[in-house]
Formats: sequence, structure tokens, C-alpha cells
Amino acid sequence: MSLRSMVACAALSVACTRSQPAPQPAPMSPPPAQPAPMSPPPELSPDAALPPVVDAGPDATVGILALEVSAAPRTTLLAAGDEAPAFRATTHDGAEVRVGGRRERALVVYFYPRDETPGCTREACAFRDAFSAYREAGADIVGVSTDGPDAHRGFAAHHNLPFGLIADRDGALAAAFGVPVAQGGYAARTTFVIGTDGRVKRVFPGVRVDGHSDEVLAAVRASR
Repeated sequence: MSLRSMVACAALSVACTRSQPAPQPAPMSPPPAQPAPMSPPPELSPDAALPPVVDAGPDATVGILALEVSAAPRTTLLAAGDEAPAFRATTHDGAEVRVGGRRERALVVYFYPRDETPGCTREACAFRDAFSAYREAGADIVGVSTDGPDAHRGFAAHHNLPFGLIADRDGALAAAFGVPVAQGGYAARTTFVIGTDGRVKRVFPGVRVDGHSDEVLAAVRASR
């Protein structure tokens, strides 16, 4: 090859080298997205931090008082002028009855033999029908028998009784008032009117149901 040819080949090689673009680096992939920062939990108020308190009702109360009689048992019936025997009781509807010493309102305590028997039902319904009159006269009413709480609840619900019933299962309250309890646990039908001074104002032994509530209401009014 002549010198002229060699020079021409070298020049062509240089030109080709310059015409080719230099390789570009591969583009970098974007960085992975960062997770959004977590917002702080909302602050709870003291009331929201605790579950609400639910009133479970008297039947759910542990160790609820049923009947506590402080007075000693008697062999004779209480008489007008005697101090009423001290006791505390929870009625079928969860209300508490306290007797002993002075009180704000008079109290009619009537003992009866058994729930849902004909005579006891008539007697209870008569007190029910005159209940507003007793309230206006300043007296409350409570019934007592040796039936249990469940029997009292059923009896009161069946006849819409607006007053409480005490379960005197062992006859302790009847004994404190001197009320006889026959064999089989039937208390003699007897009613007492207790005044605001804590003393017995009237006693109705051997009660005849018909017209009895009217007699007791008259005694309440007379004792004021």
C-alpha cells in the first residue's frame, strides 16, 4: 500500500471514531416512595377512656339486704301506743324500708297469708285503688308475707301494685310485731298504722278484707 493510501485510511478511521456518540449511562430509577408519617392518635378525654357505668339494678347487687329485724320476738300482739319494732327491709322492687324511731311519713304495715290467694288479692287491690289517697294523707304502705321475692314480684306485676312487698321468709318480722304464723307459714291477717313518732297508732287484728282499706285510711287521717 502506498503512503498516500495509508494516510487516507488513517484519516477515515479517525473520522468514524468521532462520528459515533459516546454511550450514555443508564438512567437511574427513582428512589422508592417513603411511607407517609402516621398521625398521632387523638387524645381521649377522661370520660371516654373508661366504659360507661351501667346500673345493674337491685337484683344484681351482691349481698343486697333482704330483711334485718333488730327487735326481739313477742308473744303478744303489739298494741296502740307501743313503739314499733325496729327493722330494715328491701322490698320486691328494691326499695328500702326502715322502721325505728321518728319518721317523716306514717307507715301502714299489713301482714297477709299468701300471694295470689283470693282474699289476699282483694286486700292488695283495695290498698292499690286507694294508694293516692294514702299518699295525700301522708302515709306509705308495705305488705308482708312469708312468700319469697320472686312470688312477690309476680304478684305485684300481675295486679299492678304500687307499693312494696317484704319477704318475711322465716317469720322474724311477724314475730317482732307479735303476729301469729300458722303451721305452713301463713301469717295471720293483721294491719298496723305506725305514726311519724315511731309508735303504733292503730292495730287491726283478724282483718276482714271487704272495707278494710277504708278503715285503715280513716285511722291514718285520724292519727295526723
